[in-house]
Amino acid sequence: MKHSGKTLLLSSVIDLIDDLIFYKDKHFKYIGCNTAFLNFIGKRTEDLIGKDDFEIFDHNLATLFRKHDKLMLAQGNVRSNEEWVTYPNNKKVYLLTKKIPFVYDGTNIGILGISRDITSLEKANQQLQKQTLLDELTRVKNRKAYNLKIKSLLAVFERYHTPFSIISIDIDDFKNINDNFGHDVGDTVLQNFGALLEKNIRETDHLFRIGGEEFVILSESKTKVDAIKLAEKLRKIVACKALFSDINITISLGICEVTTGDCPNSIAKRVDNLLYEAKSNGKNKVIYHPLG
Repeated sequence: MKHSGKTLLLSSVIDLIDDLIFYKDKHFKYIGCNTAFLNFIGKRTEDLIGKDDFEIFDHNLATLFRKHDKLMLAQGNVRSNEEWVTYPNNKKVYLLTKKIPFVYDGTNIGILGISRDITSLEKANQQLQKQTLLDELTRVKNRKAYNLKIKSLLAVFERYHTPFSIISIDIDDFKNINDNFGHDVGDTVLQNFGALLEKNIRETDHLFRIGGEEFVILSESKTKVDAIKLAEKLRKIVACKALFSDINITISLGICEVTTGDCPNSIAKRVDNLLYEAKSNGKNKVIYHPLG
């Protein structure tokens, strides 16, 4: 096949581009690509031209590519999508892909695709998102993270009746620490307290700092008895552990289990009432009635 000077120049320019560029005909078979695309998928030109995605990639990946190709041709205009893609060599990347219709052989309409590897940007965005869900002082999850998690657990409960419990925790007489030792010491106590709780909960328990000296655990326990055992364990561990120099603290805890018809406000109100009862009855207690 003879190439004109313009075609060769265009091909050379495309090969210098780091983005992945490829062309498919109306039957979704590859008719061209740039060097970056070949290097990225680990193929040679002769292994690509005239073949479709199902002959090159695994079924799931080919199905994903075909879906976006069909949508673009049906709409007849530029289509963009972002997604994690795992290639046959197990390389996992996050791609921003734009596909547009293009005319070849005079009248046929095929697919021109341009993909950019934005994995590092996506990972940075995920890290930033993670940071926004952490409490700045204690580095445990914050109220925003709590709001997201409880809505998620309630949605699962509503659909599948999967139980969970909420444990509200408050440090007893924390104001005295700030008054007697200063806020810097108080901050250190909060940091050490958060770390101590994190160390002694399970993967199915999710710790949050709601504000001040108030913390919450959303426990995906199979039974309410498990949540009660966890709360009692934490109460005892905290009571015998100095969190700064010779400063010891105690905690009060309230527990309730999700019940039909609950919303974030209703379950929070119930557990707050139980925590208040624990504080009013001498502190350093776990109150868990009524449950459900």
